[in-house]
Amino acid sequence: MTPTNLGTFDPGALGLGLPDLLALAWFLVCTVGYNIVTGARGLWRASLVGAIQAQRMSWMGHMASRNDRVIDVLLISSLATGNSFFASTSIVILGALSALLGAGERAQAVLEQLPFSVHASPIAWDLKVILEMLVFIYAFFKFAWAFRLAHYSMIMMGATPSAGTAPLEEREQQAARAGRIAGIAAEHGNLGLRAYYFGMAAIGWFFHPVGFILTTTLVVLIVTRREFFSRTLAILSDNQSRTISTLPPM
Repeated sequence: MTPTNLGTFDPGALGLGLPDLLALAWFLVCTVGYNIVTGARGLWRASLVGAIQAQRMSWMGHMASRNDRVIDVLLISSLATGNSFFASTSIVILGALSALLGAGERAQAVLEQLPFSVHASPIAWDLKVILEMLVFIYAFFKFAWAFRLAHYSMIMMGATPSAGTAPLEEREQQAARAGRIAGIAAEHGNLGLRAYYFGMAAIGWFFHPVGFILTTTLVVLIVTRREFFSRTLAILSDNQSRTISTLPPM
């Protein structure tokens, strides 16, 4: 496409109708907008991620007062293993999606047996698959970086002076740096998981654009509820600690 014909570009040439374009726009608004809005400092502090980070900093503070830190390293290592698992799973999913690029007609023949599914042109099908691939590529990079940051936090924990070998202030500063790096690792891992949620929502586009809108909206509601209105957050939040005993069992 040359700059001279950009003004005459027709989305219909890609096999995308107005419902598809609206559904795709809604998906982009929800995915990008949710990350931007919830990344604001005020909302971040009120979220489950912010509450966990406060506990993580408390953990690092206690770590600085101990000489035996085997359990601390094991805990961080287990978190890094989870990120490694999801990064590897993202690669497997990308391989499966790559195979779908060349099997659109056969895959659609199966989907069209289901109610409410609509037929898509080969180009439109490929665009839907590519959207899924972009989501999981994003997830892979987030989990891979979280995996590396978890190792960096372990190094910072190992570099924290033992109790009695350095002033308390120096140990607490080093522990705080380790906690912040571990928190950044957790943020990237959380973004990777969120990409998985939205990747599942994008499956709705293979059936119907309206289904795509509904699944995207449902994922936003589920993620919002879990990150800002869950019982777990009520337990972790300082301002709601008085209500812990009245919460129903998990």
